[in-house]
Amino acid sequence: MNPPLFKNRQRTPRAPKEAIHAEAKKTIKALIITLSLMIFALSIGFFIATNDSSQKGYTLEQQKLKNEHLKSENTALITKITQATASSKIETSDKVDDMEEELVKNYVTTEDNSVY
Repeated sequence: MNPPLFKNRQRTPRAPKEAIHAEAKKTIKALIITLSLMIFALSIGFFIATNDSSQKGYTLEQQKLKNEHLKSENTALITKITQATASSKIETSDKVDDMEEELVKNYVTTEDNSVY
């Protein structure tokens, strides 16, 4: 027959100093474990937050560079459009010679300018 796992033994009381010392050791051990876990959890949270903000900063910097590139490209395109539509360039092109002559239209006549 197997002996029972838990026997109804009475604990022998320890001396008060030993009991307090043992309880103090348990409490110190529990505090050290708790503080270590808290420090570990807070460190992980700090690194996650720092990593997230650095990723956002990098993305922001990339978007700023892209914005600057697009602005310079826009300026170059506006310059090309301005040069293409410049009146001096239009006047010197061969297409001007192919245009029809303007009709002479007088909207204000000499009679309109005379005073009665």
